[in-house]
Amino acid sequence: MKKILASLLCAACLAFAGNASAAVQEFGPDFARFTIDVKDWTPTATPNGASFLSADKTCNVVVAVDKNGGANAETLCKAVAEQAGMKDAKEVSKNADNYTVQGTIQGKATMISVSVEGDKFVCISITGDLQKGASFIDTLDEKK
Repeated sequence: MKKILASLLCAACLAFAGNASAAVQEFGPDFARFTIDVKDWTPTATPNGASFLSADKTCNVVVAVDKNGGANAETLCKAVAEQAGMKDAKEVSKNADNYTVQGTIQGKATMISVSVEGDKFVCISITGDLQKGASFIDTLDEKK
């Protein structure tokens, strides 16, 4: 579990670095690749996914994929929120395979969502302009 959280936090820390590029790009570990249209975003690949900074720097999105070690979405999401320093996390949605919280991290609005599928999970964190981040995430697709 600590290894999973460390990977996610590492991805979040790298969110403000990277090179600008355009179009659909592929990211993620070998067992769970995904594509996303980065057009106006600056991507930075990480071992478990990528972080993305909007061109106007009002939004940061981190997508990380890892093995869930048998943990459910709620447990993983709460652990990520706690490790990221979200002290005011409020549940936004909850079902068997997905859990989402919203709060603030370092004074910025942040939404963290974890989805579990089989033995892996996907964690998406949006910080700043949540609407812009949600629109960006709409271009995310699992690579088959």
